[in-house]
Amino acid sequence: MDDAQLAQVESLCETLYTGQPSSNGEKITREEAQSRLLSLQSSASFIPQCQYILDRSQSQYALLVASNSLTELITSHWNSFTIAQRIDIRNYVLGYLANNGPTLQDFVTLSLIKLVCRITKLGWFDDSTHRELTEDVTKFLQATVDHCIMGLKILNQLVDELNIPTSGRTLTQHRKTSVSFRDLCLFKVFQLGLTTLKQLQTRAISTANHRQEVVLGEQALGLTVRCLNFDFIGTNPDESTEDVGTIQAPTNWRPVLQDPGTTELLLDFYANTDPPRSNKAMEAVILICSVRRSLFPSDKEREAFLGRVMTGIRELLKNQTGLQHQDNYHQFCRLLGRLKANYQLSELVKTEGYLEWLELAASFTTQSIRNWQYSTNSIHYLLALWGRLVAAVPYVRPETGAKGHVQALENHVLQVVECYVESMLGSVETVLRSEGALEDPLEDDGSLMEQLDRLPTICRFQYSSVATILAGKFDPLFEKYKEIMGHLMSSSTDSAPPDVARQVAILEGQLTWLTYITGSIVGGHSWSSSRIGNGEETLDASLSKRVLQLAQGMDYRLTSSNGAGKADPKLEVAMLYYFQNFRRVYMFMWEQSSSGGSSISTMGSMKLESAPSTKQKVYQSMFENMGLGDHTVVANLIVTKIGKNLKFWPDEHDIVAKTLNLLTDMAGGYSSSKLLLTLDTVKYLASHHTHEEFPFLNVPSNARHRTTFHAILVRLLLSPGGEEKLGLTFDKFMEPIIETMSQLGALDSSQLRSEAARMPLIGIFRDLRGVAMSLHNRRTFGMLFDMLEPRHLPLMSKVADLWYDQPDVMISLLRFMHEFCHNKANRVNFDQSSPNGILLFRATSDVVCAFGRRTLATATPAAGDIYKMKYKGMSIALGVLNSALGGNYVCFGVFALYNDPALDNALDISLKMALSIPLDHVVAYPKLSKSVFGFIEIIFRNHIKTTMALDTSVFMQLMNAVHEGLQSSDAQISSMCANGIDHLATFYYENSGKDKPEVHNLNNHLAAQPNLFSSLTATLFNLLLFGAPQNHWAVMRPMLSLMLANESSFTAYKDHLMRTQDSANQAKLNEAFNKLLADVNRSLESANRDRFTQKLTAFRVSTRGFLTL
Repeated sequence: MDDAQLAQVESLCETLYTGQPSSNGEKITREEAQSRLLSLQSSASFIPQCQYILDRSQSQYALLVASNSLTELITSHWNSFTIAQRIDIRNYVLGYLANNGPTLQDFVTLSLIKLVCRITKLGWFDDSTHRELTEDVTKFLQATVDHCIMGLKILNQLVDELNIPTSGRTLTQHRKTSVSFRDLCLFKVFQLGLTTLKQLQTRAISTANHRQEVVLGEQALGLTVRCLNFDFIGTNPDESTEDVGTIQAPTNWRPVLQDPGTTELLLDFYANTDPPRSNKAMEAVILICSVRRSLFPSDKEREAFLGRVMTGIRELLKNQTGLQHQDNYHQFCRLLGRLKANYQLSELVKTEGYLEWLELAASFTTQSIRNWQYSTNSIHYLLALWGRLVAAVPYVRPETGAKGHVQALENHVLQVVECYVESMLGSVETVLRSEGALEDPLEDDGSLMEQLDRLPTICRFQYSSVATILAGKFDPLFEKYKEIMGHLMSSSTDSAPPDVARQVAILEGQLTWLTYITGSIVGGHSWSSSRIGNGEETLDASLSKRVLQLAQGMDYRLTSSNGAGKADPKLEVAMLYYFQNFRRVYMFMWEQSSSGGSSISTMGSMKLESAPSTKQKVYQSMFENMGLGDHTVVANLIVTKIGKNLKFWPDEHDIVAKTLNLLTDMAGGYSSSKLLLTLDTVKYLASHHTHEEFPFLNVPSNARHRTTFHAILVRLLLSPGGEEKLGLTFDKFMEPIIETMSQLGALDSSQLRSEAARMPLIGIFRDLRGVAMSLHNRRTFGMLFDMLEPRHLPLMSKVADLWYDQPDVMISLLRFMHEFCHNKANRVNFDQSSPNGILLFRATSDVVCAFGRRTLATATPAAGDIYKMKYKGMSIALGVLNSALGGNYVCFGVFALYNDPALDNALDISLKMALSIPLDHVVAYPKLSKSVFGFIEIIFRNHIKTTMALDTSVFMQLMNAVHEGLQSSDAQISSMCANGIDHLATFYYENSGKDKPEVHNLNNHLAAQPNLFSSLTATLFNLLLFGAPQNHWAVMRPMLSLMLANESSFTAYKDHLMRTQDSANQAKLNEAFNKLLADVNRSLESANRDRFTQKLTAFRVSTRGFLTL
């Protein structure tokens, strides 16, 4: 590289990062600049150019590109360098950082640091020099303040690099390096971080200005947190969760972690700094509090450590230190929530000042809850603390530890619950007054559910008192609500005077909170033997009665006003949450309770009547205390509410979806589904499932809910005894759908394509899909098939021909066909003498061909969402044919025998559709690529004769797609392509030399493209040796069949790979190939395949250690 080329690189870098045109006036886009600069990462020969840029360039962007390119080159071409070269590059970059680091921009410095750490990781076992990086960094720490900051950045990056797996390396290699680093260096790095913090605390770094002190603090605290967060034992903790697991620190860390000075140092840093340093210090305290219990040699040491932590927390709570900052506050809540997770209550109660700590924690919790608008995301940590404390009470003797600790906990928990209820009820008016300035906590679904998940344990600790509090809040609100509703009667809330509407909004918001809280508590009822029979069901009944009466009142108003008098949608959603929890806890014993005591027949004619079990007594007591009737009446009330929601809330997508989820869950339970069959409301739903009765079915955005609704009803109808109990046959249930299909079938083409037919068409296809989803056996599938064939199936292809360009109609049709053709649970299983399998495939073929022909003849839309407009339909159409071709219910040889073109037409159109989509578009859309490559795999598996008969240009287009798909990062796609290659190679190996038309066709293809097998072999071996691990199993499958089909391609690849290695590697590689081929037979039997696959795994592991690219 010379100065002119350097100037060109700098110009391209400027364009890439700033969008400015190049200095020589050449118009280059960012994409072009990126493409040109990426060539620096293409080969190890560009390393000198990258060094030249680092040495000579003044452009920070050029330095960044050079550094990133070096990192990529080192990672991908690691085996191409000798040990001495690797050390030279490492020393060069370290020297560069030492000389130029302080003058570089942060992004360049970080990129160079990443390069050093990557070299250190990859070369960890090559030479002791790499393992001495921490000693080298110590020199940085002892130099200027800027060098000290850089040294801490290097250590931070080093811990990250050694803790996080690098792509392309196996987990075994990663853990081996990671464990060695943990044992040799990590503790020293941790001590360096703490030493820097001590120096900052004592002002020992006198030359540092305020800005530098802030940066040093951030880096040292970050390093401390990273060291404590290190994956010590290879458990790969889930980074997506905020909850800290147990820190498995090694035993030699004990003196530092146990040292009172360490915790005091971090707490002092927390108290005397601002975020982000203070919250990092608190995070470090959380991690130290989470160290494994076995780290301490005895209970005495652990109790002393816990005592210091408790004292520190008490002081922070007393002084409210730093808690005015949101980040500090959040981390402190995490610390409180974490404390009980790592220490037992029996240990906490023995610590000095436990009762004071408990009082301060309760005071802090109530203060946080009252200021809910600032702490929504943190409240659940505090609730978790109280939940954990309460849950441990049964396991601690009252006389253990501080006197009266159980009574103190009872009082504080009641105080917390009462504060929570009052604050949440008060939040309704606060949010309304803010007129949109404050976010409603009822609309923050994530935080709301996290809080509700914690409530049952806390509330049931003092359930009697809590139930009294809730009833005391609920009753006056409900009475007031009933009074106002009595005045409003059938008019809507919106039409009421503003002050009344505001009053209603506040009442409904508060009732929403009480409904959620009640639902949460009822859902926490435990049927375990230790908790059952203590009378809690009477309290459940007391609260449930109030919520169910509210539901009845809401229903009555809705019905009497014919849908005008609607409550707040949030209250309806809360009611559904309550129903879900009630269903889960109290709707699973219907059979036992409805039959009274169960009877057991003996060998004689005697019968032993067994007394009701404790569970049955509790169950019956619940409904008796509720006073609304038995479980059937209550279940009918819930289902009636479901019906009213579907009838009167057609445009509220969330309510419709959650209502149907509730109905699905009720229909899915063994007991609750039997209970549903006895209810009048369910009978009404099953016999009136049309949009006239339930307008939500006619709302376009609810189209998918039509499918769910019909799937539930058919599931109930076809369950054992369903038709008899519902007083409805399947034929009668289907009448409205069949009648609509008859009307549509009678229309001529112009009428069928009219706008008036759009919604009925979408509706019946969505309904039919729901029906088909619930058919799980041969008998029920046959019932639907007999209804549709022969009268109504022709309508499908007619619709596909007329509506091909309208995605909403076509997607509905194709999704139904996909479900209808899917042979799940072997339901598509006709008699041997039945032609139905062939008739079903013909109908499928007609739909796919009608849609395919028209789509192929239509130009691709220039604007808009091309996937939605065109590719989605093609994807599902290919999926339909894949289901039919792989369903195993059609003897496809019949079509050629009787000159029936249905199969050939379907394959021809589908192949044209698959190949009409540009390959880059296929790969860009995951669902589309699965359909396309799934189709290609099936035709290679089951229709090889048709595939071989294709023109060579088309066949090679197919093979090109397979070749591309083989290299996909999606394991399912690469697996399908590998299977396709396996089918082809197996066919060639087993039939080569035979006088068959398909063999001659394949020979012609190979004559036109003689390097086909060799290119596939090379790709497969390259993927095995250098590719991502998720593809290895898939690509191993076709290797044996390919080698047997064309041995010369394997020999050519072996020779090519040998030539790319030096003489030492060639000997190792030759030995590895010899081991690979030893004891492998020339057959494709499964035992031989498995043996070869195992050898390939061993071959890959042994060669990756020394192969150079």
